[in-house]
Amino acid sequence: MTAVRSLVADRVRIPFRRPFATASGMWVEREAWILRLIDEDGRVGLGEAVVEPGDGEVAETILTALVRETVEGAAGGLPTLVDLEMHGAPGRALAAALASAAWDLDAGSASRDDEDEGVGVNATLPSLGPAAAAEAAQQAVESGFVTLKVKAGAERETEVLVERVRAIRAAVGPDIALRLDVNGAWDLATATDRLEAIARFDIEFVEQPLAAHELDGMAELRRRVSVPIAADEAAASVRDVRGLIEAEAVDVIVVKPVRVGGPAAVREIAALAGNAGVPVVISTLFETGIGIAAALAIAVRLPDVVGDRWPDPLDHGLATAGLLEHDLLVRSLLVEDGRMRVPGGEGTGTLGVSLDLAALGRFRVDSVGSIG
Repeated sequence: MTAVRSLVADRVRIPFRRPFATASGMWVEREAWILRLIDEDGRVGLGEAVVEPGDGEVAETILTALVRETVEGAAGGLPTLVDLEMHGAPGRALAAALASAAWDLDAGSASRDDEDEGVGVNATLPSLGPAAAAEAAQQAVESGFVTLKVKAGAERETEVLVERVRAIRAAVGPDIALRLDVNGAWDLATATDRLEAIARFDIEFVEQPLAAHELDGMAELRRRVSVPIAADEAAASVRDVRGLIEAEAVDVIVVKPVRVGGPAAVREIAALAGNAGVPVVISTLFETGIGIAAALAIAVRLPDVVGDRWPDPLDHGLATAGLLEHDLLVRSLLVEDGRMRVPGGEGTGTLGVSLDLAALGRFRVDSVGSIG
C-alpha cells in the first residue's frame, strides 16, 4: 500500500428517518466513526467503524480510545486485525474500517466490470402489525425487491407472528423470498413452536433465533424444524464461524464485515463456509453509505455457494442506508430491481463512492486528526 500521510477520524450521530423496532430494542440514531486515510499523493481512502448497541457504553468507550490512539500514531504505521483482535468487538470494528480505507486507496483492486451488475439485496421490514407489515412488504416488492427480511422476536404469542407472516405472504404472493430476523430473542422451546407454526409460509431462513451463545441449542433446533437456520450475532469472528460449522448448527452464515474485522476475515469465513456447503450472506449494522459500500465491495467478490437447497445465490442484507436521514455519500448507492451497485462516476478507489463533506460536518460530533 502507498505510504500514509495522515489519518482523520470523525464521529457522527445520524438519526433514523423513523424509529426502527427490532427484538433487541428501538433504533433512533446511529453513531459511527468515519475514517479518511490520506496517502502521499493526497488520495483519500474511506472506512467506517461501528459497534452494536448491545455491546454497551464500554464498547463505545474502547472504540473511541482505539480510534484516538490509532490516529495519533498513524505516522508510525497502522495496526492490523491481529493487533486489534484482543480488544474484541471494538478492535475488530476499527480493523475493518482501516482495512476498508486501505483497500479503497488501492485503486488497482477496483473492478468496475465485476460491479456493474451489483448484487441482489433484501428489503428490511421493521416489527409491525399484520396490516402495516403487509403494506410495507407490498411497497418493497413494487420497488423491485424479491427478498424481504422481517424483523421478529418481540411477539408475546406465537399467533401474533403467524398473523404477521400470513399477512405478508398473502400480500406478496408465493414467489417472494421471506426471511425472519429474531436477534436471539427466543429460547429453544419457543423457537421450535414458532418455526413449526410458520413453516407453511415457505420461510427462506430464520436469522439468529436463539441467543448467540446457544451453540448446542442452535444445532438441536436445526434438527427439530424444517426452516433453515442462519447465524448472525453468533458469527462474530472467524473462530465463532468455525465452531458453528463444526457443530452443524447452521444452514446459512450472515456476516457483517465490520463485526468480524473486515475483508480478510470475511474471505476466511467464506472459505470455511464454502467448504461445508454453507452460503454466506453479507449484511450491515446500519452503517452509513461508507460502511455499506465496503460491504458491497466484499459481496460482489464473494464466491457463490449453491446446491440442491440453494439453487441460486442468496440476496445480501445491504439495503439499509435509506433508514438513516443521510448516508454521507455525494451520490447514494443504487438499488434497482432488487440489486445494489455503486453509482457511476464517483470515487476512483475500490469502494467507488465519495464522502459528502457538508453532510459529514452536519452530523459530526467529534473529530481526531487533520488532513494536513
